Amino acid sequence: MLNDNFQLIKYFFIGIIFQVIFFESWSLLGYFNPFFYIIYLLIYRFDKSQTKLIFTSFLLGLILDLLTNNPGSNTIACLSVSYVRPFLISFSYGISGNSISSILSKSKIESRLLFIGLVILIHHLIYFLISYFSALAIINIIKSTIINGVLSFIVLIISFEFIKKK
Repeated sequence: MLNDNFQLIKYFFIGIIFQVIFFESWSLLGYFNPFFYIIYLLIYRFDKSQTKLIFTSFLLGLILDLLTNNPGSNTIACLSVSYVRPFLISFSYGISGNSISSILSKSKIESRLLFIGLVILIHHLIYFLISYFSALAIINIIKSTIINGVLSFIVLIISFEFIKKK
């Protein structure tokens, strides 16, 4: 149990550090960049406390908003994803979602990819809706959600492969 908590704390801070130092400055075509800190929302064990996830997601988003000078987009997106996460687990993994303890466990690859994709899609859609906060920018919201979502998906899948090899 102590090892699980240490791993969560490690990914909490790794997500923040990598996002702020590396991925915020890595811009594709000027303003597209992956959101690496979502790894914390994905790594958090399925059988752990939902209340603890919501609280730590709030802290994760708040710290990122303060460090990147954002108007609360990260906080709202992280809170929303952590709130709907149990529904996404049930949808992605079916009835076996209650027995699976983590995304790194030996589950079907399709279930894992669906779960990661849904978390990224919901997070990015909420993030860019809050960031643009305009009905006139719907094309920019969709474009940013899709491009940043694909970049985030690729970076997170590669990261999971490195984590699994450890």
